[in-house]
Order: sequence, then structure tokens, then C-alpha cells
Amino acid sequence: MSNHDFHIKAIGIAKKLKPDLQSKEESITFISGEKKSTIRNWLYSNKMPPKGKRLSIADRFGVDIDYLFGDAPYNLPITQYEPEQKYYLVPQLALSQLPCLEHFDPMPISGRIIISLNPDLTKHLKQVEKTYCVVSSGIDFEPFISASDTLFFNASAKPIKGNFCILVGGNSCIVRIQQDGSIVSNNGDTIKFLDSHTLLPIIITMSSKYVNQA
Repeated sequence: MSNHDFHIKAIGIAKKLKPDLQSKEESITFISGEKKSTIRNWLYSNKMPPKGKRLSIADRFGVDIDYLFGDAPYNLPITQYEPEQKYYLVPQLALSQLPCLEHFDPMPISGRIIISLNPDLTKHLKQVEKTYCVVSSGIDFEPFISASDTLFFNASAKPIKGNFCILVGGNSCIVRIQQDGSIVSNNGDTIKFLDSHTLLPIIITMSSKYVNQA
């Protein structure tokens, strides 16, 4: 990929994320968090960010690093595997961003969580790169899932009876899939699954005291 391609993509994304800023320098500076002098080097001196900073910059732009700095098709931020360290870098989302997974607009993320995923788990995931995490505050399912827990879910996994999922649609909440296939909320109510709903299977629940794997 050429520097020119990176510039064109960055400018195009910046227009979507900050349409109120007319200057491409200002919009890219605001989104990237970099200095204006650095942005000018990107735009006018045929420079690109160093490799060590590219993932965090792509995250701020809300797209996959291999799209912004490579020739991969357009994609939102996805989980990255570090083969030397043998761990995964999982994008952390806000609850308000869960519906964004169904769309193609850039989805800026604030950070990533480092975690090792058991091979026995990953072999059951159609696309391990579609793993994300979110703090369960506001959608907890006591006594099994507390408000401070970090939930790792996979958008390509199939819901399993007896396990927990995040139901996205209207107000997001944690639900449990019963053995008869029904969907039950924290207060025991059966939820009617609508076409507008999405189930995101929870594969790991992590707190300061424990880690549970689905």
C-alpha cells in the first residue's frame, strides 16, 4: 500500500467522523490525537505513522489496521493475534457501541484488553477476530455476572443452550438461553426474540476474582 492510499482513507474517514470540521488537518488531528506537525508530515511530506503506533491510530479512526494501512477490505476494528506473545488484543467497546457492530460506519474504540484464549474455545469460533469485550455495568445478571465484570463475546459464535448472551436491540441486556431454547432475562421474564434483535454469545466472563469460560 502506498502512502497516498493511507492519506485518502484517513481523510475520507475523518470527514465521516468529524463532518463539522472543514479542515482535513484539524479533523485528522482531532481523531488521531497526534500533533499538528505530525499530521502535516502525513499529509504533505509523504510520511506514515510508525508501525508501533498504527494499531492505536486505526482504533481511533474506528477501522481495521489492515484496511487503514494495508490492502485489506474495509472492516471495523477486530481482534488481533500476537503470535510471538501468544495472546489476543481484544477491542473494548462501550455498551452504546454494541448496535454499531451491525453497521459499516467507522467505530472508534478507546482501547484493547490483552487475553489468552484457550484453543479449545477458539476452534469453536467461526471468526475469532470477531471477539470484543464490554464492561457489564448496567446489564449485569446477578449472581452470575456482576456490574464490574468484563464480558468477552464473539459476534460469529452460535448461542448455546444454558449459556449467557448479550441481547442487542432497544435496550441491551444480558439474557440466558434455556434448555428449551427460550430466552430469559435477569428477572426471570421470557423475552420474545424479534428480527431487530441480535444475540452476542458471551465466551468469557472476567472479574478481579475469577475468569469463567463458556
